[in-house]
Amino acid sequence: MCNHCSDHTHAHNHPEIVQLMPVQKDLYAVYDKTKDFSVKTGKGNISLVPILFMGLIRHGDKTMVEGFFASGSINSCEDIDGFKGYAASLEDAEKLYS
Repeated sequence: MCNHCSDHTHAHNHPEIVQLMPVQKDLYAVYDKTKDFSVKTGKGNISLVPILFMGLIRHGDKTMVEGFFASGSINSCEDIDGFKGYAASLEDAEKLYS
């Protein structure tokens, strides 16, 4: 742990959460198989999991936005096997990912 970060510069080899943003409208993570924590299922064996918040993540020179959901603990949507992407509704998910 660095106790004097303002005295020097250094790089971290792990992602840094820059900002957390609550989801204001319906947004779902889409998976290609049914999950125990999914709330909707659709054509092509896709399932939707509601996103709790989005995180602005910095990893080295790259910055990205990633969704998180709660199921026993807070999980990154993209770390769960079968992740396909994000959608605002089941209809959108079926159009994009079926």
